[in-house]
Order: sequence, then C-alpha cells, then structure tokens
Amino acid sequence: MVKYNPSEIKMIRTIAMIFTVGIIGFSIPLTQNIFLHLTPLILSLSLILLYNYDIYNTSKSQKKRIIFYSIVFAVGFLVEMWGVNTGDLFGSYHYGSGLGFKIEGTPLLIGLNWVIMVYLTSAIFSSLRRNPLNNVVFPSLLMVGYDIILEQAAPKMDMWSWQDQVIPLQNFVMWGILAVIFHALRYVMKVTDKNRIALPLFAIMLLFFIFVFLLN
Repeated sequence: MVKYNPSEIKMIRTIAMIFTVGIIGFSIPLTQNIFLHLTPLILSLSLILLYNYDIYNTSKSQKKRIIFYSIVFAVGFLVEMWGVNTGDLFGSYHYGSGLGFKIEGTPLLIGLNWVIMVYLTSAIFSSLRRNPLNNVVFPSLLMVGYDIILEQAAPKMDMWSWQDQVIPLQNFVMWGILAVIFHALRYVMKVTDKNRIALPLFAIMLLFFIFVFLLN
C-alpha cells in the first residue's frame, strides 16, 4: 500500500476538493453553463499537477518522453479528427463546446486528453515488473474502462454526443486498439512514467464522471 507524504496528501485533498466543486457546479442549473467552459482549464491543470509530481521529471529522461507524448497528442488528435468527420473509426458522433477551441470540428484539447490518459494508466502500473502484460495490456484495459464511464458523462458535459444517443461497440474497440498502440510504443521506446498521485487523480476523475452522470 502506498504511503503518501504530507505534501502529497495535501495535493490529493486539493484535487478532490476541486472536482467536488465541479460536481456541485455541474449539478446546479444556474452554474452548469459556467462549469462547462471550465473543463479545458481543469484538464490543463491536471497535466500540470502530474508533471510537478513526476518522479522521472529530469532533463536526462525528458527528451524521449517529450517525443513520445508529442506523438500521442498528434496521433490522438488526428485520429479523432478523422473519426468525427467520417464516422469510420469510432462511429457517428460530434463534439460540443465543452472541450473548447476546435479545428475541423475537433477540439484541440482532445489530444491532451489522450496524453493524460496514457500517462495516468502508465504511471499506475509503473511499480510492477516491466513486461508487456503490465506495461501494455493492463494500462490499455484500464483506458477502455475509463472510456466506458466517461462516455456516460460526456454528453451531459457537452463534450460530445452520439448519433441517436447510442454508443457503438466500435468506439470501445477503437479506444482499445489505440491504447494498445500507444502503450506498446511507450514500451518499445522504454518511456517510464512514475507518479505517486496518478492513481488518486485517476480515481477522483472517475468518481467525478460517475457523479456528473448520476446527478444530471
């Protein structure tokens, strides 16, 4: 069991408080629209917090990781652009205004979402022995599980919505394929992510989406 130091405990509590305020804000009709436009800020803040608590945040290891996560951002964004404009990959869906600025109907922030998810799921399993099961399969399955929950809350947060409000199976299949590709590339490139607040943040984010779905 992980023992957190006082600084980490304080940060985890702060993150939990921020997301709790978000749940309340999304649940009140009067403030819901305001909190819809805060989603990009929260995602960006989450990445900054993760970076500050990254154990391998050193100049020696950063170059390879910057290259890898730049690939994740670019590929994630371009695949989403292809998917939303054709319906070929994930199914028929469209983005709302919840994720901010869009290019060709695709929020630029969706690339950042892929980065955060790959990073979090990578860091969560970083303490296990390095092998394809722990570094590719388990993180990829966790990403699919995350998407299953996220999909329930996304329309309520005006992130995206599906044609006829039906989430196609191919969406989860495609998420799984991309997750495996990203984590396999990370494994081959020997990019290591270790972050002690990754698991608490991941759990808090999941609870946030669950409550947004249940309370709206």
